[in-house]
Amino acid sequence: MAITKKYKLQKKHLAFFTIVPMLAATAFIKAPCPVCDGAGTVSSTGMEDVHVTNLVSEEISIFRAGCDTYRVYQYDITLTVENWADHDAGGYVNLVLVDYKTGQKLDDTAFTVVEVPAHTSVEHKTTTYFTMNATVDQPDRTAVAAAVMKSNVPCRACSGTGKVALNSWALSRNLKDTFITNQRVETPALPPLWVETEGQAGDY
Repeated sequence: MAITKKYKLQKKHLAFFTIVPMLAATAFIKAPCPVCDGAGTVSSTGMEDVHVTNLVSEEISIFRAGCDTYRVYQYDITLTVENWADHDAGGYVNLVLVDYKTGQKLDDTAFTVVEVPAHTSVEHKTTTYFTMNATVDQPDRTAVAAAVMKSNVPCRACSGTGKVALNSWALSRNLKDTFITNQRVETPALPPLWVETEGQAGDY
């Protein structure tokens, strides 16, 4: 008499063959990185949530320098800067002279340092000098714009790609503050090197 064995698919086997393929699939499915919000970079100075919400500029004077080679614009500038983050921030704001009719950038070598406590709005005043080639005659068309220098570095959570595997998304989100803190330095980033050229104010 032949004995026939019947095998019954147990719940643990069903769970194994269901969950394992799902986990494997989520390793290949990508989602926006929750640390950098898909940007691929984070601020190294804590300036990622600092915003210039208002800018008031007053042209004080225009004079020539460098034996009439350059025109120098002197501006008094008042910035309203807000920090929306839970941490204090300190860094640079790039002040840019533009042609407000065309949007053309005329000079972007001016920087000012701002310190903004967490969840605070501060008013920052500075006197700034912009230099422009005297052959560009647009004294009545200049305006000042500002951009926060975030000193971005590649995000470690996603290796700068802006994407993480779906199965690691929750872990990255929970460790967001740790990732950002580990990449932040204690001193503000230095502005780009400014090379002194012949024809600056006072070099006549």
